[in-house]
Amino acid sequence: MIASFEDLLRLVTGQVKRTIAVAMAEDEDILEALCLAYSRGIADAVLVGNKTAILEMARKGSLDLSPFDIIQADSEQQSVSVAIQLVRQQMANALMKGKCTTATLLKGVLDKEAGLRAGKLLSHLAAFTVPAYHKLLLMSDAAMNIAPDLAGKIAITENAVHTAHQLGIAQPRVAIIAAVEKVNHDSMPCTVDAAALAQMGARGQIKGAIIDGPLAVDNAVCRKACEVKGISSEVGGEADILIMPDIEAANVFYKTMTYLGGSRTAGIIVGAQCPVILTSRADSEETKFYSIALAMATGAR
Repeated sequence: MIASFEDLLRLVTGQVKRTIAVAMAEDEDILEALCLAYSRGIADAVLVGNKTAILEMARKGSLDLSPFDIIQADSEQQSVSVAIQLVRQQMANALMKGKCTTATLLKGVLDKEAGLRAGKLLSHLAAFTVPAYHKLLLMSDAAMNIAPDLAGKIAITENAVHTAHQLGIAQPRVAIIAAVEKVNHDSMPCTVDAAALAQMGARGQIKGAIIDGPLAVDNAVCRKACEVKGISSEVGGEADILIMPDIEAANVFYKTMTYLGGSRTAGIIVGAQCPVILTSRADSEETKFYSIALAMATGAR
């Protein structure tokens, strides 16, 4: 069981070092995170962007970039395009967002001819370790899919389950989150979707996981809350994955965990040909470092 990011780091440290292509790499926190990842034996990198700006940031931050190749790119779009081509040409195993905008990066990833589509829905997967919970907690989708319908939620759940398998969680427990535990088809359609997903899990239509829902967050992570409410659930109090009803709930949860919950946090995009390390400009160097580790553990090609 992965209980912490320390466990995750042990999983990836010492494995064959994979390479990250960084689009528009002139970002000090990302350069620091990459240097730390390299020093820990977790990842190598190719830095794409304004070479002069990258080297100046390294000088100011006393960072040693000598292990990394730096490729000059004269624009945001060129930087993204070059980084994606490095992955397509198998010169890199993962893609990372630098200073470029999320929209530009994802436009490149989703390009039908020159991108990194894999025939799946792309979804964002966050990972948290928090003192109040006894193991790594995965959550989706806080950044990609705004208001997924049932088909979208099926794909998001399958992406999350697949990633959990890559982390060594053989039978992840998945909580489909809503505000209440009972199906309310009149005013809370997300509870209907949750019940459908739970039934699909029970019948093996979504494989490799134990799925229950609708569950409120307290039921998903606290066994006592289930007992008090009289809820019998194999997932209750033991969830490995939380599937949120929409991007608003997921994004609020992500930022609350990060800024008020004392959580260590990581985030990647899954469902493409390789992991896409997509962090917010406001995320710390620590979050970017853990996101690199998560990507290296989850199927970098």
